[in-house]
Amino acid sequence: MFRYRSRTLPVWIVCCAVALAAPHLIAQEVSSSVKKRGNAVVEYRDKDIQVVAAYNHSQRNHESRWLYIQAGLTTRDETIFKRDAISLRTPDGRTIPLATQRELGEDTKRIEQLLQNAKPVSHDIPSYFTSTSRTEDMQLFRLPFGRVVHDEFIVDRDRLAIGPLFFASPTGAWENGTYALVVRHKNGVAELPIELE
Repeated sequence: MFRYRSRTLPVWIVCCAVALAAPHLIAQEVSSSVKKRGNAVVEYRDKDIQVVAAYNHSQRNHESRWLYIQAGLTTRDETIFKRDAISLRTPDGRTIPLATQRELGEDTKRIEQLLQNAKPVSHDIPSYFTSTSRTEDMQLFRLPFGRVVHDEFIVDRDRLAIGPLFFASPTGAWENGTYALVVRHKNGVAELPIELE
């Protein structure tokens, strides 16, 4: 009896440790559909959807409220993406929704500074998509002197949507770690790791 207990105790401790660590592992799981295309550029591609995210500036500059990601996506079949289909999962498993236009408008000066600082390392997102004939702006945000804001956009195999994605930190800054850009569509979910250093 004593021998049995002494062997099960280490197993029990390991199981508890794994259970406690599980929320931190959620955002770090990477699908075989994900490929790194640069230090801060990642692509998700399967039979239904292709998504590319570039976060060159924000990877090392995330001590402010805003996280900025350049993104592009297309799908095999015509798909309507609503604003709430895109979110960010933190390393501890919390979900951060895409920022609203109102939040952006209340912090215009900081957003303009962010975009100016990010411009030298901006990425050519359409270059990763070879089978599309039309490129359109997602129009989820209206930057100064920009177009009208929309709450949805449409893509298909011949139509690519590109645009900036902004997320606001609830704490005013972003901690280092592996986050996940989550894009939900009618046939599943695309998750791309966003590694902040």
